[in-house]
Amino acid sequence: MADDETLILSDIREEAKRLAEATVTLGLSARLIGGLAIWIRCPSVHSGPFARSYDDMDFAISAASSTKFKALLMTQGYVPDQFFNGLHGATRLYYSEPAGRWSIDVVIDELAMSHSLDLRGRLDGPAPTITLADLLLTKLQVWEINRKDLGDTLCLLADHALSDDDTAVEAISLPRVRAVLGKDWGFCHTVERNLQRVAALWSQEPLPGAAHDVASQVTALRDAIEAAPKSRAWRLRSRVGERIRWYETPEEVKH
Repeated sequence: MADDETLILSDIREEAKRLAEATVTLGLSARLIGGLAIWIRCPSVHSGPFARSYDDMDFAISAASSTKFKALLMTQGYVPDQFFNGLHGATRLYYSEPAGRWSIDVVIDELAMSHSLDLRGRLDGPAPTITLADLLLTKLQVWEINRKDLGDTLCLLADHALSDDDTAVEAISLPRVRAVLGKDWGFCHTVERNLQRVAALWSQEPLPGAAHDVASQVTALRDAIEAAPKSRAWRLRSRVGERIRWYETPEEVKH
């Protein structure tokens, strides 16, 4: 690709799609995450009560793809934050659009916020975003969840079926959800709490004509989580419950 800043599109949504599709074309273990990933995968978020603006884009990449992904952004004209990347480059990277219209936040191998979601081995495949199950988990892991994340989650559940087939690209993999939450009581507890809030939001603001009833989707998810095999660590931690804090409160990293 030519080193030409004019390659950058004026609409952050289309630009995120362009970059995300480039990672697939180039064979990089790098996929779009966050709100713009929801925008690409979920028609319900394009209009209506949960449509919103976007100020930045987020990618998850493998450590092995870091060098090539950085080269991709540089050839497109994106500007690295040299100090931040030098300090945090083993786990995170930060780039700016040259005119300052938006930024790109990159996490390496895992997303660590209220809880940690290991994405190793899950950053390939035909879609330009992480899998729908991983997208769901990235949204539901937020302890102090806001309307934006609740709306994104609601649209994800409104637009996509749940499936026991972990290879179904356009469905939310129940095996992945069970595998992650069956190991970590804290993550599981936060997700169950947030699913209640998604169901409450759906009861207040349902989407007419949605492909799936979100209340039914939430019930099916909660049943799947409850039935999932639990690790010994999960069972031991569940005995402590809320007496000890089970989530992290990550500080906003300054750039």
